[in-house]
Amino acid sequence: MGFNMQSILLEIPEEIASQIKLPPKRAKTMLMEELVIRLYEQGIITSAHGASLLKKDRISFERFLAENEIAFHGDPNELESDLTNLEQTL
Repeated sequence: MGFNMQSILLEIPEEIASQIKLPPKRAKTMLMEELVIRLYEQGIITSAHGASLLKKDRISFERFLAENEIAFHGDPNELESDLTNLEQTL
């Protein structure tokens, strides 16, 4: 029997949210980025899932990981193929 999970909505109480000294949209983005980083680091989500959650394409997500000093979990052969494809498009 499969496990079917619905979407998850996280709620931060007003007394805590008011302490985040950022505009609401920036706070939401920052919190999502932190969540994605932690889930990705722990191998809970893939880079494709991380990119989707942050509304980024794969290259932008990989750049985001690098900027945050997070090791990429990709297969070395897949990375080599991606680099070859990238070189052909340049």
